[in-house]
Amino acid sequence: MANKRLDQSKQALILAALCEGIAINSVCRMFKVGKHAVLRVIEETGAACEDWHNRHFRNLAVERLELDEQWAYVHTHRERMSREQRMQNPERGDCWLWASIDPDSKAIINWRTGKRTAFAARDFAGDLASRITGRVQITSDQLQSYLYSIPSAFEGRADYAQETKVFQKIRVDAPTWQTMRTNPLVGVERQRISGNPNLRTSTVCHMERFFLTMRQGNKRCARKTLAYSKSWDNHALTASIHIFVYNLCRVHETLKTTPALKLGVADRRWTLEDVVAMTERYVKGQEDAAFAAAFEGFSTKPRAARVYEPQTPKTPWYLDPESGGPNPAVKKPGIQYQNGESEPS
Repeated sequence: MANKRLDQSKQALILAALCEGIAINSVCRMFKVGKHAVLRVIEETGAACEDWHNRHFRNLAVERLELDEQWAYVHTHRERMSREQRMQNPERGDCWLWASIDPDSKAIINWRTGKRTAFAARDFAGDLASRITGRVQITSDQLQSYLYSIPSAFEGRADYAQETKVFQKIRVDAPTWQTMRTNPLVGVERQRISGNPNLRTSTVCHMERFFLTMRQGNKRCARKTLAYSKSWDNHALTASIHIFVYNLCRVHETLKTTPALKLGVADRRWTLEDVVAMTERYVKGQEDAAFAAAFEGFSTKPRAARVYEPQTPKTPWYLDPESGGPNPAVKKPGIQYQNGESEPS
């Protein structure tokens, strides 16, 4: 059947596997389901998670926020694409996950997937500002796009600082460089951008630690893997599922509870079965709304009254001389006319 879905227990197992760093093809082999069925679970669950998050993570009173971006790629590495290919396929290449975290509750406040551009930074900062009430201290990395987007979005409600990492510049031979892969970190520098931030507590380490959790739990974000995303939309939906499960289902080892429960957004710890049930309610609501919208015009629009144009009576063809009918000027013999006159035979 076209609308047949997997049962709730099978969907919960699929979500558990996807959030524990297992690729889609491996999930198909483990649970003996088709790839399209797994992709359908990702599509429906990801959309439901985004909808629930957008409705409940509002009017939040937090003291601090940390902002950072995580790199991944979709379909093809940017270095392997020409300029023309990047222009023709904007949903391929680099894909950045913009995210913000409350370091006190460890909850992810909002996120976006997109390019690392000034337009993406403005959209991300505007969405974050719409969820926060009151004044807040914000710390980000040294991305230049934040210098304008954050003060503009928060309109004076943010004490904003940037943190820059300082790496030691050393010269090593090629084999040693292949082992190290990067220069050692020697310190960090913090700079006040706007407001009055406390530089002692300004850091992005909690956000970076979450990105490590993301890379370990989401196979698409792992480095040097064949499980990279081939679809931009599926990449974004999978990130939404992982963040939703992190916020509401996973018990944080430091907090001993879920981040959403610590933040006060949820009243209990969710299970994956709860996520599946929420998804089914969301899908049913979307289907009912689409059905109602399809017949809304027929049920609510009043029927227009028919308007008939006045018709001019026409002479029948058998009385019209031009159509071969009788000519009133010529009176035939033996016929009695209206005036009583008759033509002699």
